[in-house]
Amino acid sequence: MGYYVDFDGKRKANRKRRFLDFRLVSKPRTPKDRQYNKDCWEKARLIANKWESSIINEEYSLEDTEKVKSPVLVFLEKEINRVRDESSKSSCNTMLSHFKKHFPSGITFKQLNKREQAKDFYDYLTKKAIKKDGNNLNTKSANKYFKTLRRIIAESKLEGYINDLKFDVKLLPETKTEIIYLTLEEFRTLEKTECNNPTLKNAFLFACLTALRIGDLSKIKWGNIIEEKGKIRYDVIMDKKSGGKERRISNYFDIYAKRYLGERQGKDDRVFSSLPINASNKFNIKLHQWVSNAGIKKHITFHCAKHSFAMYHIIHKGVNPFKLGSLLNHTDIRTSMHYYDLCSPELKEKLVG
Repeated sequence: MGYYVDFDGKRKANRKRRFLDFRLVSKPRTPKDRQYNKDCWEKARLIANKWESSIINEEYSLEDTEKVKSPVLVFLEKEINRVRDESSKSSCNTMLSHFKKHFPSGITFKQLNKREQAKDFYDYLTKKAIKKDGNNLNTKSANKYFKTLRRIIAESKLEGYINDLKFDVKLLPETKTEIIYLTLEEFRTLEKTECNNPTLKNAFLFACLTALRIGDLSKIKWGNIIEEKGKIRYDVIMDKKSGGKERRISNYFDIYAKRYLGERQGKDDRVFSSLPINASNKFNIKLHQWVSNAGIKKHITFHCAKHSFAMYHIIHKGVNPFKLGSLLNHTDIRTSMHYYDLCSPELKEKLVG
């Protein structure tokens, strides 16, 4: 990358450097260590050759000009349409709406894949982007949407739209989200409080007893509700992954929750037929009105049903983090551990150790 003259007047090579995430065995004594070092050298050589090629291509404009000058929006829409999980697709589409607002005239891969563009878009998400309720995005949402866009751009590299991913920026630290839940007494109060939307009431109370999301409840059919030997459980496919793999949840729930299901219909009939797929702002406003009428001074959304389920099982059932993670379908035990920080130190010590 050219030369420079140091303070002593010596001419030195000006090299670009890249540190790799693997290291050689400093003093190889066994055939296994020597083979490992040989493999590392070969891997480093391949990485260096590929990197050098990308630098030369960029310097002399040898990249596929047709692809780098193509609009990013078309690629984003194509990749998002391939997402099967409805929740993930909804998140991607929200990111896409922010992308369109920030780049209303469109932008090509060559224009977008720059650090200054990454910083500019991230600043937009953290300072200017507005949610449907008129509030700014929180840091967690801004980080999620930025990482979603960066992940899709990384996919474009594999398809030859860019040679070297430069769309990166240091993200702001996220504050821990406040966990709002209903106590058992507040749940009983809600049961006794009338609601002008019976489906909303039954679905929310059922969610408090099963931890199912509104998206799952809106799709759940009577064929998913299984009664056998005096017990009752739900068996729901949460989403389908590539290759035909399914992610399903199947848990027994308290027979008490059956009262919120209504009269059993055909196996292909939806249990909560009028429930919206997504908890829209208008839906949560109705929920908050019902909660307020019950005299509960908390900002309750449909997602709080899952928190209420978790805290009930910790406080009244004494479940440990591993059992709770299984009930909530968590893939990371650290997610389950957040709930135990809300307990008394004595209870946390007893359940967590």
